[in-house]
Amino acid sequence: MPGYLLVEQNKLSPPRSENQGVKANSARIGFFDFIRSLDDETFPYDENSSLMVVGIEEVLLGARPNMEDEAKRIRSKLNRAASQFDRRNCADIQIVFRQPLIRGDKLAVDHVTAKLPIYLIFGSPVPDTINGQTVFRTGSFNLTGAGY
Repeated sequence: MPGYLLVEQNKLSPPRSENQGVKANSARIGFFDFIRSLDDETFPYDENSSLMVVGIEEVLLGARPNMEDEAKRIRSKLNRAASQFDRRNCADIQIVFRQPLIRGDKLAVDHVTAKLPIYLIFGSPVPDTINGQTVFRTGSFNLTGAGY
């Protein structure tokens, strides 16, 4: 079942060779634009969208000191759009991170200034391996069951 694929930028192909990285989706969009597009009167995505969403780290860092509130707001917005993604048969949406994803008790981004609370958005996604690269899958677009 399609959902969100959380992947570090350095694990994509390109820059990695085709058999050593995760094939990058073709439609690159900034996180602000992606979130804003979910409010469009006509839902803009379908099975051919092949979305790669970048810039989530900047959105969370820009929300400081209310990073956790912003993460919860993003989660809510993504959940409201989940049924539209499902109805339109959208493929995995890649959420690309520049900094390393770290999995301890909770999934976070290891940013130099702060640990970014990605778990508040995506819960506890399942680790997966694609061409030798570790990524995290949500399993669906609906994040309500993912837990905090």
